[in-house]
Amino acid sequence: MLTILTRKLCPLMTLAIATIGCGKKISEEGGSVTKPNRQNVQLPSTYVIQLDGTKFSRQNYTLPASTTFELPDRIQVKRGNPIGKTVEIAHNVSPYDSDDYDFMCTYKSTGSMSEMLLQKCVTFNGEYRDVDYGSPHLLDENEVIQIRFTGAAAPDLVVEAFYSMDWGIEQE
Repeated sequence: MLTILTRKLCPLMTLAIATIGCGKKISEEGGSVTKPNRQNVQLPSTYVIQLDGTKFSRQNYTLPASTTFELPDRIQVKRGNPIGKTVEIAHNVSPYDSDDYDFMCTYKSTGSMSEMLLQKCVTFNGEYRDVDYGSPHLLDENEVIQIRFTGAAAPDLVVEAFYSMDWGIEQE
């Protein structure tokens, strides 16, 4: 008799335990409610963009949120020889034309093998733009920052630019 009772109750108990144990909460109305798994993701205050000449001559970075940022006054050389090379970083690049941007900054080596310094920034129409490191610049969510090599080929060069970001909003 005990064997027959065990055969009938064990599958029902297993099913009941599995239903309750799967993260579902039994509500008072008799239905089940699944708890949402929401995590707040905090965006880093230092946003790093990288360009690896062994793989690409340009790289796009789409911003995950609106931000204000300070322009980097230098970019770091991680590998390769930067002498005679030029790196441009264009801000708010059009998804349809990489030569359509709000402004672009040019970085060149001044003899150092470990960094390239900011030389100038120009607006889309070619006007020189005064770079004020104390005032923040604004980019909206989904706008693009593009880093690219220009002029001489740079197949051995890897560079990184470090942006100080103030995202202003939190991602959910």
